[in-house]
Amino acid sequence: MKTVFITCIRGIISRNILSTAAFELLASRNDLRLVIIVPESRTVAMKKEFGGENVFIEGVPNPPPKGLGRFLWVLATNLLATRTREVQRRAKFEYDKNLFDYLASRLVGFIGRFRALRRLFRLLYGLFDSGSEFDNLFKRYQPSLLFGTDVYELADVRIMRAARRLGVTTIGMVRSWDNPTSKTILNFIPDHVVVNAERIRAEAIEYGDVPANRISISGVPHYDCYLDTSLRTPRDEFCRRVGLDPAKPFMLFTPPADTYLQHDPVAPVVLKALETSRIQVLVRMPLVGKTELAGMIPPPNAVFDMPSNSPDFVDVHLDRAADRHLADSIYHSALVITWASTMVIDAAAFDKPIILVGFDASPRPYGRSIQQYYDYDHQRAIIESRGVRFARTPEELSRMAKLYLDDSTLDKIGREKIRQDYCGDLDGHDGERLGKFLLERLDAL
Repeated sequence: MKTVFITCIRGIISRNILSTAAFELLASRNDLRLVIIVPESRTVAMKKEFGGENVFIEGVPNPPPKGLGRFLWVLATNLLATRTREVQRRAKFEYDKNLFDYLASRLVGFIGRFRALRRLFRLLYGLFDSGSEFDNLFKRYQPSLLFGTDVYELADVRIMRAARRLGVTTIGMVRSWDNPTSKTILNFIPDHVVVNAERIRAEAIEYGDVPANRISISGVPHYDCYLDTSLRTPRDEFCRRVGLDPAKPFMLFTPPADTYLQHDPVAPVVLKALETSRIQVLVRMPLVGKTELAGMIPPPNAVFDMPSNSPDFVDVHLDRAADRHLADSIYHSALVITWASTMVIDAAAFDKPIILVGFDASPRPYGRSIQQYYDYDHQRAIIESRGVRFARTPEELSRMAKLYLDDSTLDKIGREKIRQDYCGDLDGHDGERLGKFLLERLDAL
């Protein structure tokens, strides 16, 4: 019996991978033993949800890096030579006025432009932090394959280093569309890398130094369930559940969390702008962090939807029922109003008109403004696709909403480009494609 290790350090991996056809395909093989590696704090919950006769859950410590380990992780972040990192540097300098830190960061960013120096850094970093604390886990189970579901997550990187050192084949996946340009350099290059779509593949080559022949495109496995209309809750039932009138259209609004924007209540300004339209608004609160709407009574045309909230991205959990509710919210909406978030991709997958909130509640310095996030590489690509409308004022937002409500086909070609760049084929078989790829690699060992 062969054993496969699957990492699940960030809670969202439960939705992205473990609740898809990819995992079902692996778990259906009686000749396989699957070991899901999770943070210790989530061991019990994961055993309850995913444990089985051939599925084992192993909790591991996941402390934040300290000392030299933290220094190397910060270096890895600053070696990433992208526009996004330049924006982040500028924002940090505006906040802390630390000129030495800013100049040092820019110097490291310049060094990061050279492939040979990035390769040297990976080598040295791996020698210092080889993931040796995971050796006993590998010796106990003797895995044939490690599937690292988030190649930019530090714990995944360290587990993959241990795997290579012990002769175990590694397959890694880029978890999210923004990762190659916004996280760190790719600190470990697995034997093979899986990505969602072509643009992410190109960025993995350019910024991650992954050889083109070691990258495969799977699509977005959890979108299989999104696009299966037989799984959608009937409109009447969904609207009544959340408190909306099913006979009338509604807009879905996902406000920014205080994780990104603090002390700038732009969400109430958005709701006030939409109140004049008299169109229903479903306001979906964030999974991580809070919003300035907390404690506020919704306007007459709005309903607040409160999904389970987590303090950070490690503990966030979106089970099948919660993910179905999210998909229903998008599917039944007439348009989606959001900001610089992954909701853009989710909405495009459903071909819903998208408006981006591009203004603050009041004038703010660039480093504290919502505008900085739209200067990130991945967000600029979205705006340049012409698949969204970018509202710079509340008045523009109101006008754009009316345009989309009158004609939902506006910018349809641009939304198709977003899907091609970031979603892949969307043929309903992305999970199956990923699962078959993993099995083919495993059977070839």
